[in-house]
Amino acid sequence: ELLFFNYGKQAPYMHYGVVSAAGELVHYIDLPLPGPLLPHDMAFTERFVILNDCPLFWDPAALAKGEHANRFYPELPTRFAIVPRRGTSEQIRWFEAAPTFVLHWINAYEDGDEVVLDGFFQHDPAPSLPEGASLHDRLFRFLDIHALQARPHRWRFDLRTGQTREEPLSERVMEFGMINAQYAGQAYRYAYNVTGVPGAFLFDGLVKHDLQTGREEHYALGAGVYGSETVMAPRNGSASEDDGYLVSFVSDLPNDRSECWIFSAQAPGEGPIARVRLPERIASGTHACWAPASALQGW
Repeated sequence: ELLFFNYGKQAPYMHYGVVSAAGELVHYIDLPLPGPLLPHDMAFTERFVILNDCPLFWDPAALAKGEHANRFYPELPTRFAIVPRRGTSEQIRWFEAAPTFVLHWINAYEDGDEVVLDGFFQHDPAPSLPEGASLHDRLFRFLDIHALQARPHRWRFDLRTGQTREEPLSERVMEFGMINAQYAGQAYRYAYNVTGVPGAFLFDGLVKHDLQTGREEHYALGAGVYGSETVMAPRNGSASEDDGYLVSFVSDLPNDRSECWIFSAQAPGEGPIARVRLPERIASGTHACWAPASALQGW
């Protein structure tokens, strides 16, 4: 089944729904919000979905003029809605945490009475602009992960007490975390994140992050080479969570070409084990996913 959320720029509601494997809408509820917000991503566990109300949203004064401008409100908490996957609006439980904005979550799972959520905490969700900032600086203000200071972070929501605990998972600026999708919504160990170029929306490396030991294995793509969100493709009959491959589309600007780079998920720091030349150059990408051909109809 497919879990999704949507919202309107003006409506003070977020909507959560479920689409069945047959393509039918089988569940749909409202989540009341204090106004038009900017949620970008959601997470789920085996029993719950987690949606967010971060204190970075459209400036009401600008909206009144028909304009859209982001504004961060550090005096407000970040709020999380935890709802049973087929729950009602009355079953929503709200939790509060430190103010931030999170563009992407990594994974979530249940640990006893707690729901654990991992994502990229922005330590500066509204970076200031230098005097005389260029159009480029303005365009990338909310996309430069170094300016935003986005780092892996963990939240723990205690369903018994209603309390939230949170902690940083790394000091390295990273984003666009991927996992072995077989562990989605379950306890997991590894995340595969990207590093970024300061001042731009470009990814110049990948990091295998061991969430149990804290070890980070980094591989730099090279000068002028930029990758996409690095998906994890489990090996057929895989024996462990990291038994598989990391796949990324790469734009090699110095050589004016694009390739698909494939890494061993167990040792990405050793570099690509295969490079497939693409017939045309493509733009440096962001989101991606992996599915075996056996899971796709018509293949």
